[in-house]
Amino acid sequence: MYNFNTLALAFALLSGLTVIQNVNAQSNKELISTSKANTKQKTENQDQENAKKWLVKTIETNFNKDTYKMSDMTTKTYAEYKSDAINMEYDNGLTEETFKKKWQNQFNTKYVGTEGFLVPSQDYGKIKVVNCKFLSVTKNKAYIFETTISDLTFKQNYKRDITVIHSGKSFLIADVKEY
Repeated sequence: MYNFNTLALAFALLSGLTVIQNVNAQSNKELISTSKANTKQKTENQDQENAKKWLVKTIETNFNKDTYKMSDMTTKTYAEYKSDAINMEYDNGLTEETFKKKWQNQFNTKYVGTEGFLVPSQDYGKIKVVNCKFLSVTKNKAYIFETTISDLTFKQNYKRDITVIHSGKSFLIADVKEY
């Protein structure tokens, strides 16, 4: 029959094969996990790029028409917030103190700007986005872009950090920090 050495050798070989199979299975799991992470990252990068393209196109298209509606480009909440800020100057508008109390839990009111939306002057020329650089993604999956909007006609630049969120199959501006 089999002697003890033969059985020990057979057991050692089988144990070794089992270890190799377990290592291969773990490597395959890691490869699948890495592949899924890479796919997720590519999707997020593409989504970020789509948000950036949307933002640039939306600003340039709307501001180079005779008229536009801020509410077509922004969330309802941001449109209300910005309208309140613009109207603080007028008789029926909120006081600065009331404005801050109303909005301080949703926005950093320090950066609102009380003039126009994105471009502070009422009369402006040809508008072009000359810089739109991704800054970060929020925990709510909104994208923040450092954006420079240029009035080519009047040679003015406006620096804005613009937060863009998903809305259906497109995007909307959810916040603008004006500097």
